[in-house]
Amino acid sequence: MKTKKMLMGLLAVSVLAGCSNPETRSQANRGFDYEDATLRTTPLLIPAGLEAPAFNNEFVIPQGQEKGVTGKALDIRPPTQVLPLVRGSELMEQGSGLWFYQQRLDQPLEQELTEALQRFFEQHEAAANREAGSWVSNGRAIGAAEQRFRWQLLPDAGRRAVAVQVSALDRAGSLVQDGQRAEASMLNAFSLSYQRALSRQQELLDRSPIGLQLDGEQGRLLAAEGYDRTWKRLVTLLPQLGFELTNRQQALGYVDVEFDGLGSGKWRDLGLPVLDIPEQEYRIQLGDLGNQSSITLSDKDRIPVSAEVLGKVALTLGEAFRRTDLIR
Repeated sequence: MKTKKMLMGLLAVSVLAGCSNPETRSQANRGFDYEDATLRTTPLLIPAGLEAPAFNNEFVIPQGQEKGVTGKALDIRPPTQVLPLVRGSELMEQGSGLWFYQQRLDQPLEQELTEALQRFFEQHEAAANREAGSWVSNGRAIGAAEQRFRWQLLPDAGRRAVAVQVSALDRAGSLVQDGQRAEASMLNAFSLSYQRALSRQQELLDRSPIGLQLDGEQGRLLAAEGYDRTWKRLVTLLPQLGFELTNRQQALGYVDVEFDGLGSGKWRDLGLPVLDIPEQEYRIQLGDLGNQSSITLSDKDRIPVSAEVLGKVALTLGEAFRRTDLIR
């Protein structure tokens, strides 16, 4: 019985090993004998004394016309679509390519994409050569090392964008007419790699210190960071500082909280100045100032808090914003 089970297991493994991935299996199952089949017809015999019925010729198969691709030459793989995996990217109207838009101000987008392509080639061991302002690489990233691709960066200063376009090449370096599937797969592989790199970069950025200072004249706090990062840092830290978040609207920029305070031991464990303000409901309002963000504080009646309360919040929250170990 044990031997029988072992044989059945080996048989199952063999069957599975013979199966191909739907993305790579390009031919239909079974044979292609039907290509040699011919339609054999015989005249309809009409008994004596009866008239031949009327025939509808609408569905008659014409003879001698081109039948198109059939059998082994017919590629049955499902179509591959270029996916805009990176936030803000979009498909090019023609060809296999993606538009990427400038989001960071500290580095030109074309330089950033150039570095991303070089990392992509290195990670997948896809040998790439620079040729006349473009790269020519093999297709190792999609399991097609014999396939070659041309990569081009097409900047558009008017829309603050750069397109990454991929073209499949044959061994002679000429464009492949039916290479859309391979081009889309290669472009998706790069887009996924680029998105992962951006996510890692954003994660490191989200964990870096943020400066926060009191602007007493305007009755607000100023964070030395943009709106999105300031919002994320704020809603992450508030619960640790004794604030219960009762309502938040990121699009409108406000957080409704209720301050219950923390014990002296908890403040000591956090290593932060004790926040000694009235235990009540507050509304925290964020403002987008470009490279900075403003933070104002009011009570439940939307009356701004006193300068004393705002100063205490600035002292504790400012220290918390600089502490990377408090970010979860």
